[in-house]
Amino acid sequence: MEKFFNARSIAVIGVSEAADNLGRIMALNLMAFGYTGLVHLVGSQGGVLLGHRIYMSVSEIPHDIDLATVLVPASAVPEVLLDCARKGIRRIVVQSGGFGELGEERKGLEEDIRRILDEYGIRLIGPNCLGVINRQNGLAVPFLPLEPEAPAGVVSIVTQSGGVGAQILNDLGAEGIGFGKFASIGNKLDVNEADILDYFVRDGETGIIYCYLEGIAAGRRLMEIAAASSKPIILHKANTSRWGGVIARSHSTSLAADDAVVDAALRQCGVFRVKSRHDAMSAVKAFLLPPMRGNRLAVISRSGGHAVMAADAAGFHGFDLPPFPEGRIACMRSESRAGVVCMQNPMDLGDVYYLPAYLTLLQETLNAPETDGIVFIFNYQRGFFGEDCRRFLIELDRLAATAQKPLAICLFANEAEYRWVRKRARMPIFHDPASAVEALALSRDFYRRKILPLPSVRPFAVDPAPLIRKAPKGEAPRSVPPEELASLAASYGIPLVGWERAGSEDEAVAAAGRIGFPVVLKTAREDVIHKSEAGAVFLDLHDESAVRRAYVALRELSPSVLVQLMAPEGVEWFVGGRQDAHFGPVLVSGLGGIYVEAFGRVSLRVCPLSEAEARSMLDECFGSALLSGLRGRPPLDRDGLVRIMTRLSWLLSDLRNIGEVDFNPVRVYPERCLVVDWRATADVEI
Repeated sequence: MEKFFNARSIAVIGVSEAADNLGRIMALNLMAFGYTGLVHLVGSQGGVLLGHRIYMSVSEIPHDIDLATVLVPASAVPEVLLDCARKGIRRIVVQSGGFGELGEERKGLEEDIRRILDEYGIRLIGPNCLGVINRQNGLAVPFLPLEPEAPAGVVSIVTQSGGVGAQILNDLGAEGIGFGKFASIGNKLDVNEADILDYFVRDGETGIIYCYLEGIAAGRRLMEIAAASSKPIILHKANTSRWGGVIARSHSTSLAADDAVVDAALRQCGVFRVKSRHDAMSAVKAFLLPPMRGNRLAVISRSGGHAVMAADAAGFHGFDLPPFPEGRIACMRSESRAGVVCMQNPMDLGDVYYLPAYLTLLQETLNAPETDGIVFIFNYQRGFFGEDCRRFLIELDRLAATAQKPLAICLFANEAEYRWVRKRARMPIFHDPASAVEALALSRDFYRRKILPLPSVRPFAVDPAPLIRKAPKGEAPRSVPPEELASLAASYGIPLVGWERAGSEDEAVAAAGRIGFPVVLKTAREDVIHKSEAGAVFLDLHDESAVRRAYVALRELSPSVLVQLMAPEGVEWFVGGRQDAHFGPVLVSGLGGIYVEAFGRVSLRVCPLSEAEARSMLDECFGSALLSGLRGRPPLDRDGLVRIMTRLSWLLSDLRNIGEVDFNPVRVYPERCLVVDWRATADVEI
């Protein structure tokens, strides 16, 4: 990725002398941002632009080229790429649109491009993108006219949408927040978000990474990169609806919907997911502050109402608000005009007008061992001590810049004053108390986080090689016969209730005798998911005649039945999983039986799981307190449930031909766990 951002020479391809030519905007952006390398212009008509010759082909350029940026009609792109390849250019940005985003009929054009990339070892960003920027060296090739409003800084951006990317730059500029590198990746035909993310994580000039994505191309690689990163990664993932999605064929599929998997995967690897531009900017500001290393927050406000808002937000995010020392309270009370405000935490300074006392209070609070961070809310009007307030804010900016703890400043003033402060201040400024508190919560959570990498060594003995089958191309998934899935589960050490398959009334009776009464009879048809509702299960059968009556009732559905031991009552849990297109195998867990549908509240993780990750997963499940034992009941076999979860996670990781698995319910007892019902789909026979 280095030459995309630190190219010493650039060929801008698609330039003409026409006033409305977009290629010329690239050249103008390079000049506006102060690019320090060589710029060569290329266009099929030739000519001169801004004193630079327009070469008719890259082959005419008498110098080596590190990077080419291309904006020509889509149909001409393959030939331009070949010209670049012959010239020895191995890093290319294709900004042209008109490829796969317009439909399947354009996929052939993309395949032509891929063949050229593979043959010549070219890396390509795009097509259908805005391009790249390096604010440090002035490399800026978007085809939209840009003002270098945002200064150089530590925020680097990767965006799938060029329009959203341009707005991100505008947002940063409006807030006076500097950025370092910017990549709009468009269709991601070659370079994807994981490639850029990996580069930004290793880049010494990047401190914060801000991503906007509509799709994730390489989910597991993204997780591995993020989990190893010491830099905060903020991701706005859009395109979350499921219009046109597949109909769920199991609980695992419906509960582990695409966006739920994205949410779980990002939490698992420590990425901060945001839902809006506003949330993203608040998160960026959070990480521009010194780290919030603890949970003790001081709120100081010039407005009582805003102090209440901040206190509410602090409670929501789980902060402690320790009281201020009496000496500090007495000092501020001595400056109070009427003595009518509340001097606690939050501290309301509504009738304190001596601004130097504010600075003293803030400095002492930052230095105090009982404080980990401050939210300071300041409001003023230009005509009322306006000059004093301006001078105070400049001093406050110096204090914030040198502090070792976060000082999150929330400012309320008219627009002209806000712009005045923004042009002169280095500190990030928040627009409401809740955002300032949330920012410190993000910082606290980032520095507390414990990321558990995906395990690479299985903690139990099993050889999956004999179980792996490859599916013929285009073969539809099939339901796995219960005895095949039971055998597979047993090979991974997953405990199932005692069972046999029977194909006749006499076989069912004989099986019940071997298993031991009482028993359960259920249909062996794999497509019947809700057996109780379909009348496809008979419980608590205590003798031969009961088994015969149940079999007669079931044979209308199928002559083949499952005879199972009637498991004792216990807490019912759900453990399942499926293969996700972007993240691979995913495990789902939560309350089982009918409750998995009634509540739909489950926990998800990308597989495989360590036991520590499985325990964490259980802790966040709705109803997990039931496992600890309530009202004098003994605690249940949490360790056994963890083993089932980790072993199923490895089964799904080893055997990618398994599409979906449901263990529902898993009965959990004080001394053991048993899978009572099981079903799966697969691409081939297992």
